[in-house]
Amino acid sequence: MKLSVITVNYNDREGLHKTVQSVVEQSFKDYEYIIIDGGSTDGSVEVIEKYADKITYWVSEPDKGIYNAMNKAIDVANGEYCIFMNSGDTFYSFDTLAEVFAKHPDEYIICGDTCTVEKIKEAPEEITFEFLFSNSICHQCAFIKTELMAKYKYDEKYRIVSDRKFFLQALILENCSYRKLPIIVVNYDIEGFSANNPVKSKLEYEAVLEELFPSRILSDYGRKVKGRLYGDTWYDKLFVEIRNRRYKGLVYTSTILLLRFISLFRKSASFINNFPIKSIN
Repeated sequence: MKLSVITVNYNDREGLHKTVQSVVEQSFKDYEYIIIDGGSTDGSVEVIEKYADKITYWVSEPDKGIYNAMNKAIDVANGEYCIFMNSGDTFYSFDTLAEVFAKHPDEYIICGDTCTVEKIKEAPEEITFEFLFSNSICHQCAFIKTELMAKYKYDEKYRIVSDRKFFLQALILENCSYRKLPIIVVNYDIEGFSANNPVKSKLEYEAVLEELFPSRILSDYGRKVKGRLYGDTWYDKLFVEIRNRRYKGLVYTSTILLLRFISLFRKSASFINNFPIKSIN
């Protein structure tokens, strides 16, 4: 079996119905369809039961959040690739999957483009640390080998950015193969939790970066790539020193506030705004 299409849902009956229709109407049929519902009470289960003959596996039970639900799906997936098409998201056309697999992909991660209500967001042609440092790959446009998903399951301690952690682990640390296809894969529902919580998302992503990379890597990167004319001024050195020594609490927060104030007047300190005001644990 080539593909496992996975839908995670919780109390989004209308979005679920739209997504299920998009999946079952695909002209490409070499897939299984998995739905993980979080114990919805809004009629979502009735939608699932309506299409039960076209759904390979489904369950409706309480979970511990979206990444816990996604991991449940990975545990039962049998396709060579997985793609997450969550409630409210739809494939761009009824031939989308046929177009993707007509390209005979074999890479670990294959990405197409994303259509939102605002614009078409193109997947990167190549993957770099610079791109993933400040951008994300939409998992609804990514076909990922199931064996890779099983190796790097979503970290359930994060509520928003565990998919970003996965792509860092797979594409940067593991150096997995990647291919960008010139195909629009998904109509993406932008009303997701991460889109509506940008501050929490930024805080969580900094925690991910600090978990995966040594402080000296992050400070060097912030200095040379994101710093834009970073220099050897006292305020630049102070920032790097704070990062390297991993000061906590009031020392860290007050220093970041000071450097952000300086960044209003000194361009070389402007990179400080890439780091949230919080204590480093």
